[in-house]
Amino acid sequence: IEPNAEMVYKSLVENEGFLPLTDKSSPDLIYKQFGISKKAFKRSIGALYKQRKITIKADGIKLT
Repeated sequence: IEPNAEMVYKSLVENEGFLPLTDKSSPDLIYKQFGISKKAFKRSIGALYKQRKITIKADGIKLT
């Protein structure tokens, strides 16, 4: 798992399995939450999604 994906995953675990961020979220919001670019965030959630660790909903991402 890449470091950014691990950070997003840990944040999901700490927030009861849900984050109100998606690939449509603003770059500023993503940077404020994780300190990474939107591109890096999208790569991270893509990796987690491929590993079937998350579900991407319209209102955010959720642990599976």
